[in-house]
Amino acid sequence: MDLTTPERPLNYLELAHLDRVVIMAAEYEGELDAGALARAFRHLCTVHPVLRARVRGTAPEAVLAVSPEHEPDLVVLEDVPDVLTKIGELPWDATAGVADLVLVQGDRHGYVALRTDHSITDANAWLGTFRELLRLFTAFAAGEEPAGEPGTALPAPPAALFHERLGLIPYDRRLFHAAVPPEPAAGTAGLISGYLRLGVEETQWLKRAARRYETTVHGLVSGAILLAQRVLAGGCESVPMYCVSPVDFRRRVDPPVGELETTNFMMSYVAETAVSPRLSPVLIGREVKARMDEVLAGPEGAREQAPMEDSLGRNLSYALISNLGVVAEFPAPSGMSFTEIHILNTVGDTFFPGYYVSTYRDRLTVLHIFTDRFFTRGDVDRIVRELYEQLLIVGASA
Repeated sequence: MDLTTPERPLNYLELAHLDRVVIMAAEYEGELDAGALARAFRHLCTVHPVLRARVRGTAPEAVLAVSPEHEPDLVVLEDVPDVLTKIGELPWDATAGVADLVLVQGDRHGYVALRTDHSITDANAWLGTFRELLRLFTAFAAGEEPAGEPGTALPAPPAALFHERLGLIPYDRRLFHAAVPPEPAAGTAGLISGYLRLGVEETQWLKRAARRYETTVHGLVSGAILLAQRVLAGGCESVPMYCVSPVDFRRRVDPPVGELETTNFMMSYVAETAVSPRLSPVLIGREVKARMDEVLAGPEGAREQAPMEDSLGRNLSYALISNLGVVAEFPAPSGMSFTEIHILNTVGDTFFPGYYVSTYRDRLTVLHIFTDRFFTRGDVDRIVRELYEQLLIVGASA
């Protein structure tokens, strides 16, 4: 089969994420031209036909196919309390479509949320697609007619690109034996999630601390997260803990892969470090960064398969930390601006404590996600409070 046509089998790296919806939303202030946004979305879907695709069949034989008659939905909701929760509760079925757009319109306030199936976008592909949507929206709102030829190709299968440009799939095989699975009769657990948002000045303190201690903001946040989980577990001994982080390989292969050239080109890796409740998050974070750099120094990933041990219980020994980094401000027409980014998690059950870290408009945000299978709301509040206090201490120390 010619893989440049608007139909191809889903690659096994994509099948792992099939029917899991990725939703991020940009909050706006000002007057939004809904007609211009609708035109921008139609134009985007014409240029990038993967957004008009539907999944035919089931795994492992699922096929990504573009139907000429299918146009992704633009859903309009009223700006009411808990509207982001309502977006997260909207039904999802990749056989009906792998993308749609949700517009929340209120009085000079609302949200624009792009929903995509995880099989066709990782976080960076989503950000690239969303930024292109808002660039087109800004142009249409200004009365311009953006250029763009109708697309005829689907993104390349990620496994094929890994083999072509790296020679292998760079797995971290330690993740094949991680996390406590659910009991067969336990059912689906609920999620406990929320945001920790630092102010502009607090974020600047943290950046200054990262420079002073010769590490990264991601390293400092990772160190503070592991320490907060270690404090909740109790005890004073040093135990092995594991920071699990997705890594984007687009710039790590030769030639580099374009942002929208493929679908899922991120692989998760483990940085192991010993943590005691008395250890500084700076030292933990520097060790996490050093261990991660060691793993990534070789192209083959981590081949050891020894299982990681959850010595703390409840999977507190693990933290899945996704770093979106500094997200450049989204383009917007005159008279409005996109003030905040929201990550809406709707992928269902989770076993690791999870965190999404990003900085937008000079403010660092940490989204936390826990399963109520293992944690109470009180547990989560304690972890978030400890995390915030540790970040403030580190920032003030610089």
